Amino acid sequence: MRSDFQLYGKALKMIRLSKNLKAVEVAKNLNVTKQYISNCETGRRKLSATKTKQFLELVGISEEQAKAFVQIIEN
Repeated sequence: MRSDFQLYGKALKMIRLSKNLKAVEVAKNLNVTKQYISNCETGRRKLSATKTKQFLELVGISEEQAKAFVQIIEN
């Protein structure tokens, strides 16, 4: 099943930091620039659904876990 889930903003940064990853490490693994990751973390951009999937694989969490985390921090 195809997912259109996109991760961005505070949730993206908090997940990255919880895994002790630097933005440059994430950028390298997703084949994007550090600036792109920074823009996603500040809400100026969103990771595409494909990049979100790659990020979740990198940090080892499921889409369902990420969605639950987003709901927790947004409420």
